Amino acid sequence: MSKEKQNENKNKNKKIKETKEKKVNKNKVSKLDKKDLKKVKKEDKEKLKKEKKEKRDYVNLKKKAKIIAIICFSIILIELIIMFVLHLIRESKVSYVDTLYSIENINDDYYLASGSSNFRYSRYNEPFTYEYEDNIIKDKINTVYAEQAKLVKYDNELNVVFEKTFETQYDSIFYDANVVSDGIIAVGSYIYDEKQIPLKIRDGLVVKYDFDGNFLWSKNYQVLGDTEFKRVLPIEDGFIAVGQSIYENSEIGNHDQGGGIIVKYDLDGNIVWKSNWGGNKSGIFEGIVETSDGYIVCGRDAANYGLLVKYDFEGNRIWIKNYANTDNVGMSEIKLKDDKLYIAGAYNTSEEKDEEGNQLYQYDACIFVYDLNGELIDIYDIPGDSDDHFNSLVLLDSKIVAIGYTSSSDIDIKNLNYKENNYEGMLVEFDYEGKVLNTQSYSGKNNEILTEINLAILDTSDKINDTKPYVVVGYSNSKRKLFKGNNKDYYAKTLKYDEKLELLIEK
Repeated sequence: MSKEKQNENKNKNKKIKETKEKKVNKNKVSKLDKKDLKKVKKEDKEKLKKEKKEKRDYVNLKKKAKIIAIICFSIILIELIIMFVLHLIRESKVSYVDTLYSIENINDDYYLASGSSNFRYSRYNEPFTYEYEDNIIKDKINTVYAEQAKLVKYDNELNVVFEKTFETQYDSIFYDANVVSDGIIAVGSYIYDEKQIPLKIRDGLVVKYDFDGNFLWSKNYQVLGDTEFKRVLPIEDGFIAVGQSIYENSEIGNHDQGGGIIVKYDLDGNIVWKSNWGGNKSGIFEGIVETSDGYIVCGRDAANYGLLVKYDFEGNRIWIKNYANTDNVGMSEIKLKDDKLYIAGAYNTSEEKDEEGNQLYQYDACIFVYDLNGELIDIYDIPGDSDDHFNSLVLLDSKIVAIGYTSSSDIDIKNLNYKENNYEGMLVEFDYEGKVLNTQSYSGKNNEILTEINLAILDTSDKINDTKPYVVVGYSNSKRKLFKGNNKDYYAKTLKYDEKLELLIEK
């Protein structure tokens, strides 16, 4: 066999061998692939099973979480409902207070008003509570909303420019406010010390603000234990504050500096002089007017005793006059015109006595007319069958307008909505002979009290028509319109009337 033939056979055998090896290797690979595929399928199946289990576990966990969340939410909701119901119950037992006691027309430019509030509904100040130990029930702690002093500036349309308070830990109140040459003076009273709370006594309070309502300083005043200032009169070199300082309920004594008080301050709050008159348990000065030779104050000496006292410019008493037939409030505000004094108040019109001979009282709202020597000239009144009172009055050229409250059913007041045991606001116009010219009521479903009247700022139509509207403040716990009031809480009221006593603005 030739060498070439041998090489050919050799290559042929080699190719056959390689082909066989390829077949064997292919069979091996095929067997491995099947084994791996089976393994992969098994792994995929286990993975799928695991995923299904995890999915079931997740769904179950989600269901459990949802149930727990619903239970928790339900518990929270129930607690919130319980808390809300308890809150409503507590709220139903609490009456919030918001009042205005005075309003001044400042140079026909703006108004300045004063009062007190819990600030439950205020947009300008925050309410707060304080605690004190009960004086009767041992270990009982009382929690109350603070009644805070309130000073309000209004523009000529009775929109609020600012509302300020006096910052203290407890209660405070402003009864009057007016401007002096370099700021605003507000007077009232406040709880100076926690020990005063159960005793229901206070310190007199004088606070000065700048014209933007920023606090400058405050002064307290105390003589007998329970002190307050009711009126402030600006004068050229300072101001005069009048009020009362009396013993607390259980205390007695013969202190000679209590009762009605009058204090002159300079513009920095330093006392220049002070004086007083009246009973140590009830004496009070409610109003003051400046005359050509001094000051005349009005108020109450004792129960049913009106009081007039004249002072010179140095604080020396000139004369003292009593009127022994007023109500328990006494004489509330005093104005001067044509050398006569006009005083808002009430007097007893009953001459009846009970079976034991004690006087029975029935009070008609009235204006007392005095001369400058303290002699009574006349009384202008409006009759009613129950207790009525004038708190304030304004004097015009040909008429007087007085405002206050009535509880009478037969009093001749227009639009009166009489309700037994409630008070209605009233406005009464007199001529200078005491004849009633016009009347108007400010009535609701509960109580309305009108506290002060002043001439309003004139608008263009008033100047053209030569009319003089009035601005009046007070407070009410009647529900007025849909969202104004709840027949429980007291709301401050700022009202504007035209010269016919028709209501123009109510805020």
